[in-house]
Parts: sequence; structure tokens; C-alpha cells
Amino acid sequence: MAQNVNFPDTSIVKLPAQQEVLNSDHKVLFVGQKVAAGTATSGTLYTEIGNDNSWNTLFGAKSMLAGMMRSAREENGVTRFDAIPLDDATGTPATATVAFSGTSAAASGTITISVGSVVNHSYELTIAVSATPTTIGDALVAAITADTNAPFSAVNTTGSVVITAANDGTEANSFLLKYTGTVAGITTTLTGWSGGATNPTLTTVFAVIGEERYQTIVWPASYDITVVKTLLGNRWNVSGSIQDGVCIRFLSDSLANVKLSANTLNSQSITTFGDKAENQTAYKGPSCGELNYIKASKIAAIRALRLTADAQISKYVITIAAKDQFGGPSIATLPYANTPINSLPVISIGMGWTRTEIEELKNNGVSVIGNNRGNTGIIIGETITSYLTDSASNPDITYKYLNYVDTISNVAEYFYNNAINDFKQTRLTTGSLRQGFDINNQKSIFAAFVGYYQALTGEVYLLLQDGEDALNFFKSNLSVVIDMSVGKATISCKVPIITQLRTIVATVQVAFDLE
Repeated sequence: MAQNVNFPDTSIVKLPAQQEVLNSDHKVLFVGQKVAAGTATSGTLYTEIGNDNSWNTLFGAKSMLAGMMRSAREENGVTRFDAIPLDDATGTPATATVAFSGTSAAASGTITISVGSVVNHSYELTIAVSATPTTIGDALVAAITADTNAPFSAVNTTGSVVITAANDGTEANSFLLKYTGTVAGITTTLTGWSGGATNPTLTTVFAVIGEERYQTIVWPASYDITVVKTLLGNRWNVSGSIQDGVCIRFLSDSLANVKLSANTLNSQSITTFGDKAENQTAYKGPSCGELNYIKASKIAAIRALRLTADAQISKYVITIAAKDQFGGPSIATLPYANTPINSLPVISIGMGWTRTEIEELKNNGVSVIGNNRGNTGIIIGETITSYLTDSASNPDITYKYLNYVDTISNVAEYFYNNAINDFKQTRLTTGSLRQGFDINNQKSIFAAFVGYYQALTGEVYLLLQDGEDALNFFKSNLSVVIDMSVGKATISCKVPIITQLRTIVATVQVAFDLE
């Protein structure tokens, strides 16, 4: 599957004085549910949402969508964020239960209950001697009620605390529920999240964006992914424009279900992150204890920051190379692997995917996050798309990695924008050019695209391979065909991109002498 750039008939251009043009600010679109307290109108596009907590008023502080935007702004205060809020359908909210039982506490102590998020929604309950299950349940409800951003509410009945998601639908079925700590005389029992049903209708959700391009779309994993696949698939090689983008989503489930969610998509425009769903006595939910749509939002925000010119990204790269501390098109070729996300909780030892499972997921189009080597923080692993095979169903790595998609997207956009800018009004001939007139032929257009290639090998972009061999390869695979009858230049080329170092294989042998 090639990334084709189709120029409109009026935009076949000349590049005498090459301009280094690459779009356009990165834009992120968030799609998710609001709550009734939010003032926004369902299905409306809200643009340029700032870093001012306005999402709480628009969508309701407890809503899925407010949580998505809040968490993304924690990572990225620069990029343009837009959103489409959706009302709950006539559905059912998921519920979970924390039950405290026993006569009374025989000793003082603490029990910490984490709901949805270890970082943002953990409630430490100080238990006094003789506290009853009812009083402990009341304390948990009071703590949850005081948490104005919690995407759930709680009610206590004699120590059995029922927690109900703020939004209807299936997304909350994968929420975390966890407890730590014990108090003599009190037993804590968890019943994980379930029962959420009926997500919003999504058929026409993107009608409001018109021709607006979003380089990143954040999409709850419980929503029908075919809606996004159709949108971005149609925008991959749209004629007369650059419209492509990437959807980021995050889900937690069994190994088989996570693989199935991605390996049937075969799309270079969808990146699925998968977390292992744990079901233990004291821990139920994703192995990385954060809401899945929050994790997707953070990853999307970091990607957008990386690709935003001059953005400060030093906290998201581990290299000390000076020029890699700032965002821009050159970061498209810097690996996503080992990107730290310090705002996410580490995965407990013994939980999460095994190395074998991670490789299996990667082979099925699923990316993962995990602990760093010291188990002190979360890092992003190799970030891939769901693109597995070409149109003939043959295995194809052309767009396997998100870095490859980011790279070719930037290259295509550069070619397109420069051609639009430099050839907006020109004559076309198969003969000679005339000095002082805007006129082009096959050779001048050919030379212009060679100039594009060379610019993309430089430090500003660092997208294509430099050197004589690479340039000669590009020239030998560059074709410009002129059709004078319709005023059309048809251009095809192959570009050797810069890739990422992913694997080092070294053989170490034992020696007993120096001869």
C-alpha cells in the first residue's frame, strides 16, 4: 500500500526557490461521553479547548470526556485540542462493589481502595478500633463523594458499597478496583466492574468535522472502531489534499481478546494499546492501574507534542542529544520505544504481559506499555499499527510501525505543500524554458522533486536517508510524465526513509588466550 499524493489539476508546480513548508499545527480530536451536568451539546464539535479546566463545565467534571482532556493536558499544554461530546445512550452504567464485613475492627489500621485509577482515585481509609463495616463503608462513600473528578459515585448499605459509573455504556466494565491493607476483624471483598451496556450511536459522529484534518484521534476502546477505520481509511490517499491521521485507543482484556481487537483491522491508521486484565482477590482490572481512556489520551498527547515544532519534549525522551529535546518533523523518526510516562502507575511484579505474550501481541498489531528495567516508571514499548498485510494479503511491514506512518505522512505533506506553493500558477511545456517567465517542463519538475528529497534529508526534517547512494536511488525511481492535453504531470517515486534501531544481536564467545 503506497502513500500516494494526488495533486489537483491546478496545482502542478515548479520549485525554483524551494520553500521548506510542512504544515500545519498538530491537532488532536477527543471523542467521548459527557454527563448531564455538562453544558455542551451532544454531537457538536468544540474547538481549541484551552488548558483552563473548561472541560469540567462543558462536559461535566465526572465525565469520560473531561477525564480524557484533563489527563492529556497534564502532558501537553501546547497542542490544539478539539472534542466531540456525546450524550449517554439509553443504556446502563457499570457497577462494582466493595464489601466490608465482620463485627468490628479489632485494631486500628488503614485500608486503601483504588477505583479506576491508582494515581487519581485512591482513597485511604483510617480505621479506628471498633469501627464497624457500616462506618467504614460510610467513610469510603464520603471520600468518593469528595472527589469531584471521580467518574463514578457510591452508595453504602451496611458496609456494602456499590459504585456506579458516571456514564452509561461498556467502557467502565474494564475499570480498576483494588484494595491494599488489612485490619483485624474486617474483611474486604471486591466484586469487579460489570453490567455496563449500550454505547452512544456513532454512525454520524464525524459529520461535524467536515474537511478538518486531525493528525490524532483519541477513541474509547469500547466504541465501534470501524467508524474511525472508515474515516481515516478514506483520508489516507484523499485526492487534492493531505488528510491522513492516526487513531489511538487503549483496552484491557485477555490475550486472545486483545489480539482479536486489532488483527482484523489491517489499518495503518489505527494504533491499539493493550493491557492485561487481572482478576485477583485484591485487584481487578488493567495491570497498569489507570483508566484505559486516560492512558490513550496521555499517549496521544505525547505523540502530538513530539510532532509539534519546537515543543519542549525532554521529559519524554531518554536520549541526551540536544536537538532531540524539541519536537518537530525530525522526531517522527525517533523511536517511540522507551518513552517515559511518569504520570502512570507502575505495574506490580507478577502482573502484566509476559515477554512471550508481548511478542505475540506485536505480531497481531497491538502495542504495549510496561515498567522500565528498574520497575520505577512506565515506558512505551515498540509502537505499531494494525497494518499487517498488503492488498493481496501478503505480510507487509511498510506501515507496521507508527514511526513509519509518521515519517511517510510528513514526507507526503512536505512534497504536497511545496508543490502547491511553488507551482500554483505556471505554464507547462515539453520544450525549452524561458527566463523571466513562469514555465516548467519535465526536467524542471524532476529537479524540483530532487530538491524536495534533499531538503528532507537535512537536520530540519531528518526523514529520508542522506548520501550519494540514497540520492541516486531516489533519482532512479523518480518518474515525471507530462500530458500536455490536460496540463498534467504524473509523478511517482520511492523514498528511502530513516528507520529506528530496534534490535541488537551480539555474539559473545569465551577465549582463554590472546592468540
